[in-house]
Amino acid sequence: RRVGFVFQHYALFRHMTVFENVAFGLRVRPRRDRPSKEEIRDRVERLLSLVQLQQFSRRFPSQLSGGQRQRVALARALAVEPKVLLLDEPFGALDAKVRQGLRAWLRRLHEEIHITSVLVTHDQEEALEVADRVVVMNNARIEQDGTPDEVFHHAKTEFVMKFLGQVNVFHGRVRQGKASLGDLTVDYPNYIDAEERPATMYMRPHEFDIRRTSNGKPSFPAKVTRTHSAGAFARVLLLTEAEADVMVDLTLEEFTQLALRQGETVFLYPKNARVFVPGETPSTSAASADIMRFEKLF
Repeated sequence: RRVGFVFQHYALFRHMTVFENVAFGLRVRPRRDRPSKEEIRDRVERLLSLVQLQQFSRRFPSQLSGGQRQRVALARALAVEPKVLLLDEPFGALDAKVRQGLRAWLRRLHEEIHITSVLVTHDQEEALEVADRVVVMNNARIEQDGTPDEVFHHAKTEFVMKFLGQVNVFHGRVRQGKASLGDLTVDYPNYIDAEERPATMYMRPHEFDIRRTSNGKPSFPAKVTRTHSAGAFARVLLLTEAEADVMVDLTLEEFTQLALRQGETVFLYPKNARVFVPGETPSTSAASADIMRFEKLF
């Protein structure tokens, strides 16, 4: 059917060398469709060069690392010149550092071979980094599809908003151009009905500024409960007066300058928020999935 399939656990033939694994799909073709031995050898060598494994052609799968076995499985799938390449969680069995390197390598390879590829994954970061288009599914139903930027920054449903990346959630109500959500009360011109409706505001950890004083702009106090840094970024965990947990991500430079202390009270200034009103859809009401940009409104 001209479909290349890369299994989650590779399914390499243990009794065959790397060369024989890659050549397998070509050798089992009917005689009338089978390439000559020379053509098979040339194609396999070309693919092994493409996946940077030409020096391992005589080795068996047991003599390879997880990342190398993954590339053998990919070369085997490409050998039959598929119209579509299906990758079923191909990096699931690998450690984080190897996965990160293989994602970048797969993206470069895809740009070189130009084959339509379907990557099935539960790793949101993997999907956003590798794909040209992302399809988010929930209970066998498509919630949203679009570019990585569209699905991450312009989520159409609450499921997509919560599924892609971490979020802070505030529950409240909207009525007559005002939104009272958690500890915030702000102008919200997208919903002007007199009927009060429940609403949920979502803010990602990087969509906050932290200050020690209030300057009159939309903000709310919160107490620092824990801080920890990881590489170039730091995460601050806080507790609002309404006993709601909030996560804020800062650059290491911002974190160092603030010198936050556990137990101190600071003010959180949201930059952006996405508001969902149950029962409304993006096509019928802007209020259902509207981005509030506080720095522009105030």
